[in-house]
Amino acid sequence: MIKLGGDRDSQTICAVSTPPGHGGISVIRASGALATSVIHRCVQNYPSQPESHKAYFGQFRNPTTQEEIDQVVVLYFAEGKSFTGEETVEISCHGSPVVCEQILKILIDQGLCPAQPGEFTYRAFMNNRLDLVQAESVLSLIESRSQKSSQIALRQLEGALSEEIESIEGDMTWCLAHIEAGIDFATEGLEITTQVELVSKLKSCLDRLQTLLSTYQKGKTIKEGVQVALIGRPNVGKSSLLNLLLGYDRAIVTAQAGTTRDVVEADIVFEGIRFVFQDTAGLRGQNETQDEIEKIGIRRTQEVAQKADLVLFCLDLVQGWGPDDESWLKNLKPQNMVFVANKTDQVNKDFDRNAFVKNLQIQTGYPNSTVLFVSALDKRCRQSLLDTVKKLCALDTQGEQVLLSHARHYENILKAKVFTEQGIEALENQVGPEFISIELKEALVALQETLGKRFDDQIMDRVFKEFCIGK
Repeated sequence: MIKLGGDRDSQTICAVSTPPGHGGISVIRASGALATSVIHRCVQNYPSQPESHKAYFGQFRNPTTQEEIDQVVVLYFAEGKSFTGEETVEISCHGSPVVCEQILKILIDQGLCPAQPGEFTYRAFMNNRLDLVQAESVLSLIESRSQKSSQIALRQLEGALSEEIESIEGDMTWCLAHIEAGIDFATEGLEITTQVELVSKLKSCLDRLQTLLSTYQKGKTIKEGVQVALIGRPNVGKSSLLNLLLGYDRAIVTAQAGTTRDVVEADIVFEGIRFVFQDTAGLRGQNETQDEIEKIGIRRTQEVAQKADLVLFCLDLVQGWGPDDESWLKNLKPQNMVFVANKTDQVNKDFDRNAFVKNLQIQTGYPNSTVLFVSALDKRCRQSLLDTVKKLCALDTQGEQVLLSHARHYENILKAKVFTEQGIEALENQVGPEFISIELKEALVALQETLGKRFDDQIMDRVFKEFCIGK
């Protein structure tokens, strides 16, 4: 568990904020009341009262031995004008792990404390530079692996999601205030506002909460990457299709059936979205194999297919649909399915694709299923296959400024929705205002916990435990 808060908040912390390893430069960050005084002792030409947002060049030395460590550039941020809200200094040195280690050791010897994971962002939150949603978006932006996921994180960092939640919170607070005022003035026969107006405003809040919840699956998928499973009988070309989709050879391809025994996974970014493709063990008939390893592989295939956002059920166009395919289709029951008819290069030119699709839809019981005709050996099929996969995933975010992508946000918004529904129901049934007030207060607590206006150690640990040191 990360131990933050308490007396530690008054200490000055330091850490290397750039990735470990060799590079052109590395950045070491120090935040807290002692930052300037310690750096003044260590860096030649660094003033005791520096100007905010001004860089100073000098030699970094060990104050005890006067040994020169490196030439550095020191950037100063005054209290209230930094990321953390505290006096902060960023030291840019040459990107050597040895140099970084020496500088960090000297800073600690001079009275600074090594930062814990996420502690700089934690201090930004505690000093009201960020709310909790924005703090989480910092990590999401750092870890983003596609253009779309970084866009979602950046919108949240800029406050788009926070503003929407605060707006709903404001309307709900207005309703609660009027309900409680009605309780206070009930004996005087005064009506603060009408029931119709309260119900209307709360239903508007409910609609907005539901709209946020409806974006979670899309936001989560974009953040984590679209999981696409390739399944089918042995030798239908799954591994060749994986290599085609990736644009390079990742899976072993041979004429021998059952080459793939485990899940082979690789990812690409296509048009701003990360796709994780999973090649799986061939689905033999239930009694066709006694190989224990292959049986394990087939079980994993089933698990992957159940969890995938999209399943590409691969078929050999020459062999067509068979009884074993049908039995596995019934076992898998995936939510999103598309059939990939491979080996178009092995059928005659007069092959009737429309008839094949019609027969396949009848045989599978999927009357509206999509069937893609490809040849895994033809690189020209890659673009159209990827275009179709992206379209089937329905991940167009154009016009959507706010998306939920964190489980914590979803859980709290769902809780707020449930309590709001119960409050509306109580209001419409003319239940006592005291009971309505309880429901709306619980809804408000859920919204405030999302933003971090209410929090405890468990929430803090959940949010900051995955941060890297230096951020």
